[in-house]
Amino acid sequence: MKIRGKMLGAIIGGLFVGLVVWVVATTPEGPPQIDRIAPPPTMEYEGNEMSEEVNGRRVWDLTAERMTVDINTQDAELVKPVGHFYNEDGRSIEFRADYGVYHYETKNINIEGNITVETSDGAKLTSGRLDWINAEGLLAATENVVITRADIRATGDRAESTDGFNKFWLKGHAHITKGMSDEEVPAE
Repeated sequence: MKIRGKMLGAIIGGLFVGLVVWVVATTPEGPPQIDRIAPPPTMEYEGNEMSEEVNGRRVWDLTAERMTVDINTQDAELVKPVGHFYNEDGRSIEFRADYGVYHYETKNINIEGNITVETSDGAKLTSGRLDWINAEGLLAATENVVITRADIRATGDRAESTDGFNKFWLKGHAHITKGMSDEEVPAE
């Protein structure tokens, strides 16, 4: 019985070792390592201000409820931006929107969502999108553009100005109504 017990123990031990070797040998390799893409390093600010000056004169300034700035590119995403453009003639423009992007390299600004623009001399503009093209000194409003000034109401697909909406060009479905205040404008 002793020999039988030893043989049985040896067989069971051999089977156990064989099972362990089989499990180790047949275990599949894990998936290959995935190279992780690191998101760009960012900094987040609340209530911060950006501005640009040319020859000691402030050209524009911009604040937002929250700014997320890419540290590498200095581009910024803006939540609830409020900005001002200052004309050489002393007039100023204030804009408000839901969202915007500031491009550091070009100094361009793109804003969208519930845009309202008011000039210091009483003109108003609403649109879905407003772009400041810095190299051209161009303000371009698109998406349901409505401009009011005194008793003039102008609508169109796009409005452009290179002098702070003192003069503007309407493009696409342009319509101008004179002799009507904002309160008298029929609902569309």
